Amino acid sequence: MKKNNVYTRFKNLPFCEIPDEDAKNKTSTLNLIQRIIIDILDDDIWGSKISVIGNTLLIAAILTTTIDYILSNGSIGFIITNSVLIHLFTLFFLVEYIFRIAYSSYLGFSAPSKIKYIFSFMGLIDLLGLIPMIMDVFSLPILSSIGALRILRLWRVVRYIPSFKMISSAFHAKKDDILTSLIGIILLSLTLSSLIFHFESSQGHSSFKSILEVFVWSIGKYTGDYGSIALNTPISPMAKVVATINGLLGIALFALPAGLMASAFIEQLEEKRKYKIINERIQKIEKYFAQFSGGGKHFQYKAHPRWISIDNAQSKFLLSEGELFECIREARSLRFRALKSSPEMKVSDLRIIESFKLNCTYGYRQFRRKRKIVLINANGNIGRGISHLSYTLAHSLDLNYLSMEVEVLNEKGARIGGNSSQAYEQYLENRVENLNPTVKEFLEDLDSYDDSYFFVVLSSAASGRNDIVLEYGNDINSNEWVAGKTTLKSEQVLNQVNSLISNGLSEIKYTGANQVTLAENLNLELNTIGLNKKNSLHRLIHERTKANVISLYVNINILTGESNLYYFTITALGNIIENIEQFQSLNTRKNQ
Repeated sequence: MKKNNVYTRFKNLPFCEIPDEDAKNKTSTLNLIQRIIIDILDDDIWGSKISVIGNTLLIAAILTTTIDYILSNGSIGFIITNSVLIHLFTLFFLVEYIFRIAYSSYLGFSAPSKIKYIFSFMGLIDLLGLIPMIMDVFSLPILSSIGALRILRLWRVVRYIPSFKMISSAFHAKKDDILTSLIGIILLSLTLSSLIFHFESSQGHSSFKSILEVFVWSIGKYTGDYGSIALNTPISPMAKVVATINGLLGIALFALPAGLMASAFIEQLEEKRKYKIINERIQKIEKYFAQFSGGGKHFQYKAHPRWISIDNAQSKFLLSEGELFECIREARSLRFRALKSSPEMKVSDLRIIESFKLNCTYGYRQFRRKRKIVLINANGNIGRGISHLSYTLAHSLDLNYLSMEVEVLNEKGARIGGNSSQAYEQYLENRVENLNPTVKEFLEDLDSYDDSYFFVVLSSAASGRNDIVLEYGNDINSNEWVAGKTTLKSEQVLNQVNSLISNGLSEIKYTGANQVTLAENLNLELNTIGLNKKNSLHRLIHERTKANVISLYVNINILTGESNLYYFTITALGNIIENIEQFQSLNTRKNQ
């Protein structure tokens, strides 16, 4: 039965999978062979079929060569006597070591990743265990001390034992306390050693020649004197009294750090249990957001739930308010928002949980190079409702999509990014040396497109504005095509875009989940915000790509209001985007 369970688990695994989200994002541009190598080396045995097979071979090779060394009593070999086999095992471990160096940045090591891997604990174990094997292959004389390094290969299985990571974490959690206690005990022991030495010296003769010798003697007594370094004995009565005190100190030398380590290990176990429970709760909440239940059966697109209120979440998942907030803090793709239940409210009275998508350092990206629309959401981390709206459109229409979902702060704690930022001005001027890496990655992804694409930047507008605000880079209230300002290539494009958006906001029809039908027009404003500054993301996109760029601002009352009007607006925006793409594709073919 157990074999069947293992086989079933193996059968259900993906062929190749990199579970770590950050590593997965980094490997998205690599080929299959490179991803397979990283999948095997990431130490997650049950991550995929290829990981199970690859790591099983690695563990088998480690155990075989280590057992061979133990049975050989330190000679060249006992089981593996064939030189070809010796060469194959050496080559196997050498190639693995080279791959670990080459792909260290994908294996959790930060820059400079190669150096950090080489000098890490496991990196040194890998290297030291490999040196005697290479010396064997080239028949170099091996000192007994170097030959003993072969046993270090056994330590490589630590990678596959989670408990060892817990011990390491426990030590790091209490290292300051442990080091403080050890230093205190050593200082006290040195003090007592000096007293013993002087009491012994006052007798006229002493078996101890220095304070250091007394200190070494006391260490030998602490440890049971297995190295026979504590052969002398104090003679004077006072020296014997102090030596007894020193002996009691020896108990503290091991008991105190051991107690600290034990308490730290228990804390780690409790923390692991705690996070296991939290992760199970997070999975339940994420499962709720994973269903396509937004908009009702008449909605033409697929939409996840917009949010869930704290009260409803407590009822649905049987969690306390504190447990819910704990989940929000620990989950990477959940966040808390405070909304107004109606526009008339002066303060936010509705507390909700939002879900958002993450697949890269700055948030979410979706490349669909054959599609000619690029949808941008630069305010996902602060804009209420804009992440759900933009993702619903991008996912349903299968568009190119870049969404800034992660809050990025500078050294002063100020937010970087959004619709305008000094970082954009720096990027335009190619001053990228001090640019935040997360923001830089977002801008480089934008930069990867050319003028054959049409950019639509989605954002939220203040409640006092119309339903939709259209901006195309002009000065405020300037609606004509202006060379050097308008971010549409020509007056013809401007007129066509104005027509498509104006028509797209009228005569829309949508039936909500409550069977109420909306058939009305949405109000439009033109260039009432102004996006003509150098620090504008809108301006940056046009300057870098030379593409057509518009910004559409959706009234915050729609983004946070009742569902019928919200999905009604998405329906209108979806039709507009599809019409713009048809227009852009036609223009691109004409220009070719």
